[in-house]
Amino acid sequence: MSASNDNVVSDKRDRFLAKLTEFDITIRGAYLATIIPIEDLVKDIISHHFCSTAGENGINEDKRRQFISLILSGRNDYSFSFGIIDIFEKILTSNYPDLIQQYPRLINDISELIKFRNWLTHSILDKSDEFMVNNFVGNRIRLISYDDAGKIHYKDISRSEIDERLVDYMNVHFALEDILGEVKDRVFTRRYDGYKS
Repeated sequence: MSASNDNVVSDKRDRFLAKLTEFDITIRGAYLATIIPIEDLVKDIISHHFCSTAGENGINEDKRRQFISLILSGRNDYSFSFGIIDIFEKILTSNYPDLIQQYPRLINDISELIKFRNWLTHSILDKSDEFMVNNFVGNRIRLISYDDAGKIHYKDISRSEIDERLVDYMNVHFALEDILGEVKDRVFTRRYDGYKS
């Protein structure tokens, strides 16, 4: 093969790689950018539950933000994946059982969102010639991950799959917004179960 043919093949591969990378950003970026508020909503609910000391103007926002900063965001062992959801579930179960009944799948749904987010974040984009030549048609990417035994796994992800998962995200988001409103209302009016005057 001549040098000019090598350049043509190289240019074609570079264009494929650029298109593949752009589509990867579109697919994974849409999901990762959208899921970020879930963690903040859970932290807000926890902070409103614990920081109910009210000043003259209502809740002490400085104290609540400090709680988020020092306890919920400042410690590696209380990340979204580990700890925060357990704390959230225990708060709901112990103090707001009616909300658990209203949203019985919420904790499981959040766990599934986190699991998928972690997999999506830590998987590697397949840029192999085999994928680009035989499989890449511009509507999906292939991600590579490894299990605990080191076995390689390939999974194709399309934009439509991400869109379906974003619908699941919206359902969780709306449930958390509702729960946040309920917790704030109950803390402010001191009506939540378990409150002793």
